Amino acid sequence: MQQKITIRRRFFADFKMNASASTSLPPKACATLMSLPGELLAVIDSFLPCEDSHNFKMTAERISLALRNNFQLFDKMNLSDDPAECRMIDSRGRAPSRPFCAQNAARIISIMPNLEEITVIMKDVSINRNPHLPVYSLADCTPYTPGGYLLHLLGSIPPAQLSLRQLSLHVDVMIETLNDAVIFCPYEDLKFALDHLTNANFNTFVQISVCCAQFKASDENARNLLIAGMQHILKHTDAMGAKTDFVAEPCEGYVDMTVEKGAVEYSFAFFYYNPTICEPSVDEDLPFMFPLE
Repeated sequence: MQQKITIRRRFFADFKMNASASTSLPPKACATLMSLPGELLAVIDSFLPCEDSHNFKMTAERISLALRNNFQLFDKMNLSDDPAECRMIDSRGRAPSRPFCAQNAARIISIMPNLEEITVIMKDVSINRNPHLPVYSLADCTPYTPGGYLLHLLGSIPPAQLSLRQLSLHVDVMIETLNDAVIFCPYEDLKFALDHLTNANFNTFVQISVCCAQFKASDENARNLLIAGMQHILKHTDAMGAKTDFVAEPCEGYVDMTVEKGAVEYSFAFFYYNPTICEPSVDEDLPFMFPLE
C-alpha cells in the first residue's frame, strides 16, 4: 500500500512539473494516462492547482472530456496579496479548495462556469508605489493605479458574461504618518464601477480605507486637502445621479464617504489609529482631530 502511495505521489510530482512547462507530455506518460479510467483522471486532477489542472485538460482530448466538469462545483473565488489565500472554493463543501496564482485571476474567472462570488482582500498595499509602473497582478496595484483593482481583475471580460451575485473589493492601507505618503481620495475603482458595473446583474462593493498610526498637528493641511478631494468627488458623483453620504467623527479622527448607484456601492475612509476603540481597556479620550463647524 505504501508503495502505491509513493508511486502516485511521484506521478503527481512528475505531471505537475511537465504540465507547468508545457501542455505536451512525454509518450510514456501519455500512454499511462490514456489507460486510466475517467474517474481516476478526476482523482489525479483534484490534487492539482488551477493552472496545472487546466494544462492537464489540454494534454489530450480524452482527458479534456473526462475533466469537462472539473470546475463546475466551485462557486467562490478568494483573491489576496497573500498567495496562500488565493483559492477557488466550493461553498457547499463538495470539493476541496484549489489554489491559483493571483496573476492568473482573469483567466481563472473565465474557466469557472458557476462562479457566483468574488472576494478580493488587499492588506499589504504600498501606497507610495508609482501607479504608472507595469501591473502583473493585483498585488502590483494601488488605489491610484489607472483603472483601479477592478480593471486589472476583470480585464476584458464583459460584465454581462459573468454569472456573479456579488463582487467585493476590500483595500486596507496602513501608514505611520501623513508625512510618509501623499494621500488623496482614490477615484479609479469608483470610476470603473460607475462606468461599467452600475447596470450589471450582480452587486459590486468596494471599500478602501487608510489608517494613519500617528496623529500630528502638522497633518492639518494634508488632511484638509484629502477631505476637500472627497467632497469634490461626492459633488461630481451626485451630479451623475448617485446617492452620496459623508460622515466625519471629530472625536475619533474618522472621515468616511459613500457613493451608491445601481448595483455599485463604494466607500472610502480615512482614520487615525484609535486605542480607545482597538484597546477597550485604555480609558483615554482622543483629542479633536477635525475642526468642529
